[in-house]
Amino acid sequence: MDFPFLFTWSKQKDATHFNLKEVKDHQIILESGQRIFDLTSISFQASFGLKNQQIINPIIEQLRNVPMTSPKAIFPLKTDVTNKLLDLINLGGKIFYTVSGAESIENAIKIARQFTGRNLILARRKSYHGASLGALSITGDWRNQDHLTLSDYTVRIPEPDDDPDLEETRKIILKAGPDKIAAFCLETVSGANGVYIPAAKWWHGIQKLCNEFGIKLILDEVVCGFYRTGRAFGFLHFPVKPDFICMAKAISGGYVPFGALWVSDECARSYDDKILSCGLTNYAHPLGLAALSGVLALTSSMEFQNKLRNLIPHFSNQLNELRDLPEVTTIRHIGMLAAIELNKSLSFDSVFQQGAYALAKDKMLILCPALTYGIDELTTAMRVIRKVITA
Repeated sequence: MDFPFLFTWSKQKDATHFNLKEVKDHQIILESGQRIFDLTSISFQASFGLKNQQIINPIIEQLRNVPMTSPKAIFPLKTDVTNKLLDLINLGGKIFYTVSGAESIENAIKIARQFTGRNLILARRKSYHGASLGALSITGDWRNQDHLTLSDYTVRIPEPDDDPDLEETRKIILKAGPDKIAAFCLETVSGANGVYIPAAKWWHGIQKLCNEFGIKLILDEVVCGFYRTGRAFGFLHFPVKPDFICMAKAISGGYVPFGALWVSDECARSYDDKILSCGLTNYAHPLGLAALSGVLALTSSMEFQNKLRNLIPHFSNQLNELRDLPEVTTIRHIGMLAAIELNKSLSFDSVFQQGAYALAKDKMLILCPALTYGIDELTTAMRVIRKVITA
C-alpha cells in the first residue's frame, strides 16, 4: 500500500507501521482492537503516559489564553516556568528554548564554539544526538553515514569501557590540539545505542580533562532528563559539572514538540554585550511552556515521587527475573531505562505482534517504560517481554 507521507528511518516499500485507533495511559489500541503496551515511552518522550491530563489540561488552557506569541514577549508563564526549571537544575545559568533535542544540541555547539573560539567537538562512536546536520555530525551511529555531515569538526574518543582511565582520550586531545577543541558532547547514559552507563571514575576523568584544557562539557540529557534515571537529571549520579545541558522529549511529556538548553552563567553572561546569534521562530512557545509547567507540577508532587520510589525497584526486580533466561546474555539498567542483550535477533514487528511497543535493535531490546505505570500494569507488561524473549 502506498502512503502520501514518508516513514522515518525506513525503506519506504516495507516500512513498519500500524493502524492506530486510540491510546490509553500506557497502551496503544489498534483498529483491530488489540492492545499494545508502550514500553519505550514511544521514542523515549512519553515519560508520563499517553493521556496524562496533568499535562494536557495546561496546554488546553494555554490554547484558550495565549496560544502563540513572539520570542521577544515576556509573560508570567515564561518567567515562572523558566525559574522552576532552573531550580530543578540547581546550577544557576540561563535557559535557551528550542523545539527538539537536535536543536538543543545545535545551539549548544554554536554557543560553545562562539564562547571558546574553537571548532572541534569530541564525541563517542556509540552515540545519537539528533537528525539535523550539526547534531548528526557528532552522532556516531549508523544514522551519520549517508549524509555529507560536518564530521571534519568531530573527533571521536574511545568508549568508556575501552578507555576507563582516559589515557587514549588524553592522547587524542593532545594530537588534535587542545586549543582547537571547543567541547565534549556526551550522552549522560546512552539510550537507543544500548543504555551504556559510564563509571563515576570515567566521568571524573572527563571533568579533569575539561578543567585542564579549558574544554566545555555539553551533556545530552534528552533521554535521561526529568527523572528517567530516578533523579531529575542523569548527570546527578556522577561527579561532573556541565557547561551545557540539552533537554527535550520528556520536558513536555511528548505532548508538544519542545526542548531547552541550559547554559552556564559563564557562557550566558558572555552575551551581555555581544549578539547571541541563535534563535528559532517558535522560541519559548507558550504551548511548550504550558506542557513543561504540567511536567514540573507532576514530577514535584509527593504522589509522583513516592510512586517512582516504588516503581524503580519493581522494574529492577522484573528485569532480574529475566536474567536467568537462556536467551538473555546481559542486562544494563538505571532507573526506568534498560537494555536487554540476547543471543538471538528480534525485530520491532515480532515484539509488536506479541503485544509490546519496544525498541528491538539486532540482538538488543531497549525498554523505557513511562514513569507513571502502576505496579500491576508494569508486571503484566513485563510478562509480554518475557514471552517475546522466550518465543
